[in-house]
Amino acid sequence: MAELGQFLQEKREEKGWGLDEVQTRTKIQKRYLLAIEEGRYDDLPGTFYARAFIKSYAEALELEPEEVFADFEHDLPKPRKESVELPSRTAERSKTKRSSQEGEKKNSVLPSILVVFFLVSIVAVIWFSNIDGGDGNLASNEEEENGDLDIVNETSDEEEETQETNGNDENENDGGDNEENEENGNNGESENGQLTFEETTEGYNSIYTLDSDTVEITLEFDEEADSYVDFREEPDDDTSIVETAESPSEASEQDYDFSEHDSITINAGYTPALTIYVNGEELEYEIDPSERDFQRITIEKEDEPL
Repeated sequence: MAELGQFLQEKREEKGWGLDEVQTRTKIQKRYLLAIEEGRYDDLPGTFYARAFIKSYAEALELEPEEVFADFEHDLPKPRKESVELPSRTAERSKTKRSSQEGEKKNSVLPSILVVFFLVSIVAVIWFSNIDGGDGNLASNEEEENGDLDIVNETSDEEEETQETNGNDENENDGGDNEENEENGNNGESENGQLTFEETTEGYNSIYTLDSDTVEITLEFDEEADSYVDFREEPDDDTSIVETAESPSEASEQDYDFSEHDSITINAGYTPALTIYVNGEELEYEIDPSERDFQRITIEKEDEPL
């Protein structure tokens, strides 16, 4: 047993403490405390932790750690010194040889670069000389280009006259088209049909008639709305559902076409967050959504009601 470990053990036994008591006071595991008392420092996590554990052990026994370290310096674990490997002379010589070879390669590349630069300079001088000697050709080329420009200008004038004539014709055609569009627009308004409220049944089913063969419905959900909508052929028949729609996480519009149906019922789960458009016309709730959020709206074609 090491002298330091035996000393600490004796002081511990004088206080009547077991290793469990020291473990509670120092928060050091009992197996490490036992290793210190038996001098088995190699069983500790490392030299630094060994000295730190011994210091905590001494303080728990109400001893001065510095005095304990001074009295048992010869018995304390010593930090290990790592050996530093120095390069051999052969390695140094190889390194010096490689450096000299690299320097020689750089010196050999420099003349090649100078030769290439010299050749490029000669080629540039010859090229500029040919340009200066060819002024006559350039002048003739400019004349030809000017002649081509005159032809292009004459052609452009003819094209402008043609465009003006075509523009007048197009304006005349636009006038006729506008008149046709106005007539078609008036007809389009009648094609949308008129939505008329008829009656309310069972307290929450509103019936509307529509004098149009087109039944296009748009649902506009408010942001963060919690609405559920289904479309059914019969108001009270859950098995007659032909389409469903759930409100998205943000405001949006959803379009549906029920022109093939003579009657369609909108089963709306939360109407305060839902706006309904029929053929582009906003449907006015006959039942106040704030008083009854769940409603059913039936749209019947006026020509062929059920």
